[in-house]
Amino acid sequence: MGKALKLYPPIASATELRSRLAQAFPGEDLVLPPHLDQVLAIHSKLGDQRPATCGAYALSYLLPARGFERLEGHSLADEDYMAHLAAVTIEAREVTESDEVAARVARGELTEAEARRRHPHTWYRFPMSSSADPAEVGTSAGGVARAISLGSAGRLATVPVPGRRADGLPQLDAVAWERLLDTVEDEFAAGGVDVLFNYDTDQVLGARDPAYSAANLRRPDAASVIPLDHWGVGHFVPLIGALRRPGGDRWLVILNSFKERAFSACEPQPAELMRRAVIREDGRGGGVLLVVPAERRTSWVERVEAAGLAVGTWSNGSREPADWRW
Repeated sequence: MGKALKLYPPIASATELRSRLAQAFPGEDLVLPPHLDQVLAIHSKLGDQRPATCGAYALSYLLPARGFERLEGHSLADEDYMAHLAAVTIEAREVTESDEVAARVARGELTEAEARRRHPHTWYRFPMSSSADPAEVGTSAGGVARAISLGSAGRLATVPVPGRRADGLPQLDAVAWERLLDTVEDEFAAGGVDVLFNYDTDQVLGARDPAYSAANLRRPDAASVIPLDHWGVGHFVPLIGALRRPGGDRWLVILNSFKERAFSACEPQPAELMRRAVIREDGRGGGVLLVVPAERRTSWVERVEAAGLAVGTWSNGSREPADWRW
């Protein structure tokens, strides 16, 4: 980035988040889900994500916060296990590095605990697919849905809302976006749905930039004084809060996987910029994944369709799992 990164103390509770955001949005009503304390308590202890695991990383705190902590003896808080469940495609060089660490563990040169501590981003303990093509590396929307279904033993399901229609034109225009957010708002506040965005990072505010500050976020023209991001990647993040500014514009609080962003990864963004990020302008697909109780999936599909939106998948370029269908 070429600029000094900002570091804030970890935000480990909803109370701490409210206090931090009150500096940027004084007196404004912040909508937070009831299980946010559990989400932030887990997230605050995590390091940054591995290179290609954003969707899996988000699930490593979202699923345990919902009470889904283990599967077949493995912790769902372990990012590399979630990456395995999400069928993440990693870079070919990562496989080589991971194999080298595994060989040292096998020879007794490192214990597993030492390997995880010294090589948190280069050791995968579970089978992973890889590619030398950067366009295929990462986490697909289907992979995230697969990990949610497997990790919850089928008790959670996903409703995918693509940013664009089958003909390539935006489905989530400004009006449709507001309808979607209105549709999920009450259930989000009650803890009945988690919301995951798959988006193009370059369309939102640059949360690592020094201009991204509480003082500038307070301004009614915040989006004009804080530059857009120049990260150049597709990404997954969950929604953890929402608010409306005095002028009526909507803001969304997302939880990122890099602690130097925004306020220890708790990242307010204008809802309109997130809409543009979800429809993407980088030639790849994006969208919104609603994570709901499996027994309510059909009613959620009906609710989304009643808002005039199509439910369906999208491709963000990363390999889809061969054994998963929506």
